[in-house]
Formats: sequence, C-alpha cells, structure tokens
Amino acid sequence: MSEPVLAAARPLTPEELADREVPAEPRISPDGRSVVFVVATAGQQGEHPQSALWISRDGAPVRKLTAGVFEDRAPRWSPDGSKLLFLSDRVERGKEKGLYVLPMDGGEALQLGDLAGKLEAPAWSPDGATVAVLRTDPTPEARTKREEERDDAVEVDADPRFTRLWAIDAASGKARCLTTGEREVRSFCWLPDGSGLVAATTALPGWNERYSGAELRVVPASGGRSRPIAAFPLLPGDPVVVGEAVVVPGEGGRPDPAVGVSIVDLAGSNPRNLLPGWEGEVSEVAALPGRPDVVAFHAVQGVHGGIFSLQLADGWPEPITPEPIRDRGSVERGATFSADGNRVAFVWSDGSTPEEVWIGDVGGPAAPLTSFGESFAGRLQPVETVRWVADDGVEIEGLLTYPAGYEEGTRYPLVVEVHGGPSWQWEDRVMLEWHDWAQMLASNGIAVLLPNPRGSTGRGAEFARLLQDDVGGGESQDLIAGTEAMVARGIADADRLGIGGWSWGGYLTAKTTTRTGMFKAAVNGAGVANNVSDHAQGDIPAANLLYFAGEPYHHPDAYWAASPVRYAANVTTPTLILHGDADARVHPGQGMEWHRALKTLGVPVEFVRYPREAHPIKERAHQIDLMRRVLAWYRRWLVT
Repeated sequence: MSEPVLAAARPLTPEELADREVPAEPRISPDGRSVVFVVATAGQQGEHPQSALWISRDGAPVRKLTAGVFEDRAPRWSPDGSKLLFLSDRVERGKEKGLYVLPMDGGEALQLGDLAGKLEAPAWSPDGATVAVLRTDPTPEARTKREEERDDAVEVDADPRFTRLWAIDAASGKARCLTTGEREVRSFCWLPDGSGLVAATTALPGWNERYSGAELRVVPASGGRSRPIAAFPLLPGDPVVVGEAVVVPGEGGRPDPAVGVSIVDLAGSNPRNLLPGWEGEVSEVAALPGRPDVVAFHAVQGVHGGIFSLQLADGWPEPITPEPIRDRGSVERGATFSADGNRVAFVWSDGSTPEEVWIGDVGGPAAPLTSFGESFAGRLQPVETVRWVADDGVEIEGLLTYPAGYEEGTRYPLVVEVHGGPSWQWEDRVMLEWHDWAQMLASNGIAVLLPNPRGSTGRGAEFARLLQDDVGGGESQDLIAGTEAMVARGIADADRLGIGGWSWGGYLTAKTTTRTGMFKAAVNGAGVANNVSDHAQGDIPAANLLYFAGEPYHHPDAYWAASPVRYAANVTTPTLILHGDADARVHPGQGMEWHRALKTLGVPVEFVRYPREAHPIKERAHQIDLMRRVLAWYRRWLVT
C-alpha cells in the first residue's frame, strides 16, 4: 500500500457515534424500481427503540415513509408491489408489535387483524393472499397476575414460551396458528405454490438449543401435522425452496465448522454441503427468480463480504456483487432481489466509508441511494489489509487502521482490538460504534490492529478447526505475533501497546495479558474469566462443545487451562472491565471474577456495569459513557 493520505479533521466524539443514523434492512420492490429500508440511530435515545421506514423511487432522493416515533421494522413488499407490510410497536410501545399494511398509492398504514405480541419475520404468500409470521406465546394471564401481586417465584427451565408459525388472511385479518405442540420455530419460507411452508425448528426455545440439533419441517398452510424432512447438528440459517429442493446456510458442527450452502430434498433427505472445502462463511441464501437451478448467497471471504451465485448442480460460487464495489469493503447480509432476479439492493461500507443503501444490476453497475455518512466525509482514517505469520507458520490476516496525522517513520500507540465469537471475523467495513472502536481511536492518534486469529470465520473449515482443543492458546499467540509485526514495520511504539475487545474479544484480552506484559493497557468488555463457571452461568453452554472435547464435568482440566483466572497472577496490564448487568450470554459474574482477581493481586483495575443492558449495549447514555471510558483508558496508559 502506498503511503496513506490521512485526515487531520477534529476527532470523532462518542456523542456523534451514538447519534448517527444507520440504514438497514433494504427491500427492493418486485419491479426493481424502488427500495424501502429502515433507519435508526446507533444508540437508543429514549425509553423504547425508535426506527423509521424510508423509501427511494426510481432513483429519486430518499424520503421518510413513517415518522420514526415508533419502532417500525421488517418492511415487506406485497408480490404485486401495491402494498408494504411492516412490524410496529404502535400496539404497545416497547412491548407488543402488530402487523401493519401501507398502500403504496397513498393512505394510512392500518393494522392487519389484531394478532399482536412478540412478532418476527413476516412474509407474504406467493399470491399475496396470506401473511405468515412468527409469534412467541404470550405469558399466561395467571402468571401476569402473580407478578402484579409479587407472588412471582421463578422455576428455572419450566413452562417455556414457544415461538409458533401463524397465518393471517390479508383480506379479513383472521389469524390461525399453524404449529402446535412443543417445537420452536426459528425461521421459515413459503413453498412456491403457497400450499405450505418450510420451517427450521428446534426442540425447545432459547439460544442454547441452536447448538443442540435442529430439524427442517414442512408445515401445511391449511393446517395439520408437519412432517420432518432433514436433521442438522446445529440450527441452519433461513431456508429457501428451489424446485424440489430446500437450500439453507448449514454448518456441520465440530467436524465441519464452516457454514456453507446445504441442500436437502423437499421430500426428505440428509443434508449435503454444496461447498466442501470452499474458504468462505455463508450467512444467508436467496432464490433468484426465473432461475430454478441457481441460488444467491451472502458470504464473507477473508475480510470482504459479498454476494455470490451458485448452480445447484455441480456449481462453484460466482461473485455477483455489483462491479463498482466487488472485492472492496463489505456488503452486509440482507441483500434483496427484484422479481426478475436482475436488480439488487443492499447495504455496503468499507473501513473509511459509512454504511449506505445501494441499488444496482446483479453483477453490473450500481450506485448509492443514501448519504447518511456525509458528516464523516474526510474525517475517517485509511484501512489496510495486513498479514503476518505466527510462530507455528500459520498465516494470519487482519486490518490496520492508521492514526490521524500519520507520518511514515514515526511510531504511534497501537491498540489491538479483538473480535467476538470466536466464530466471527473482522471485515473491511466501517468501525463507528460502541462495539467497534477503530475509527474513534484512530481519530485520536492511536493506530488500531483488527486481527482475525485462528478459529475466525471467512477462511474455511480447516482454519476454523485450528481453535479446537486449543482454546485461547494459538489465538493469543496470533495476537502477540501481529502486534510484534506492527512494531517491526515501524508503525507501533513497543512501549505504548494496548489490547481490548468485547465478548470473546474480552476473553482473549484477559487470556493474552496472562501470557505477556507487552501490553500497557487492556479493555475487557463482557469477557469470560473462568471457562468452568461460565459453562454454568451463560445461556449457550452447548457452544463450548464446538471448541472443547466435551463438558467441563468430564474435561475439567481443559476448561481450567483455558481460563484466564487460572493464570491471573501473571497479569501486570492495567485493565478496564465493562459489562452489562443483564447479560445472559456472558454473566456479569465473569467480570466480577476478573475484577476480584486483579484487585487482589494489585493490578490497576476498574470495573463498570451498565444497568438494564444485556450482551450488547443499546442505550445512548451507556454507549457514550462506554466509549468515553475506552478512549480515556487508552489515553491514560498509552498517550499521556
């Protein structure tokens, strides 16, 4: 890469990052001429979330369709393009959502029937006569009454609330429940003839069940018993039906940990991976109208997210991301296609360009429709893809964000920000939020390395398997090697190195500081301190079986050896710990363990918890506080 041209504008502030408007959920009209999408601020500004629907017609400037005083989401065009369906919490703010239909030739949005509650993923039937939607069983009135009377003892794992598939008549609003009994419906799609639906299901609700086996089932639209057609070791992604086959993003579990494209017969069969050995990570699939032997899918390869097509009969992925941005930046999951399969709408960004909605021809020209990121023009720092070789010869890839005012030959403070997961990856996309600190730190003169250590997704099953039975081992060495590579390049000052991350990034931050004293500051966001206790406290213990040989009750030494607290006496790095008080994924008790250990051992440490927040931090004031603390911590130990 040639010497970067670096912005010298004023530093980014936590307030403007929390308040920036972010587009999402683009939906192209059947005729390919209009795009509807959702816009919300990055931080929740009031008691309840708020989001608005926006639209662009025939390439005209975008405008609001809804006011944005409610949470309006999940827009869906009717098959003929005359109406727009969406979800909104106008029924009861912040609690119950209803289905609303907006006529596109003018008029008010009216509620479709009276089905309300926790609703998700509405979908028109192919003929537009019916809407299917997921609805979670409401809390029984008797339970609600006991809660009001404070007679509300909680019996753990008892009386689960199932999510079921409902059908609503688009003319009358009459609703029917299509699935009964104890089976959780996670996602679904219509059969092309409208006679039924294919649903991805698990035995029970809850996040942990996603890792404990799943079934695809055909559900008759007229009612009656569903029938299973395929079993998966892990919950597959959303299904699509192509001809006489069902196609899903599917993962083979521990033996085959990369998500590929799996196919099963509609009549019933074992899943078959269409992409064995392909080095990428599939997130969703879509039918391409008019092409019964082809699917489109979104995947990440390396550090780039893009759109691909795949011939179902002995095909190999072909990139169809529009030409102007192919192999640049990342397309987000959620691209949608026109009824003829020739036009596509999506959200795209790169390391120095905020997210915008784009529309274009499949594999051809495209252009952005929005300009929500214009206030950041000239203020974001360049990003470069970098690679280094770990001690055992494995090549590791990552992204380097240059500090503002960078001058070649001058060394700068460097922060290594570690991604969550571990089955995830950093992409060449914009980092402008509470969770992704690269541009905020870079605008304040700190270089940032975003590494994808072994076990990261986007490089195929073989690379993902390198994490198995070596949790926290090779990964932390990859982080150390990447840091040393940036020092060797002359970019990083060896005396001003920091590390941090959220979730698994917080865990690897703690684990890495037990192995080296090279880092002078650490930020541990919602990280695991003790793998043994975390297995009992978190809501996805079955996920551990992807990385460890079994449960900690049979393999205690492996879990303990991977635990940062086991080696806490080695830590000298000043550490800031951040955690949501209502975090079910990584219980705040993990932060408490790490805080107690470091405080007892005399390591400079601060611990901040955010009331009401779960694993992600959503409230505006909390996001701003978190970003201020992250920036101040690194300034304190690396800059001043």
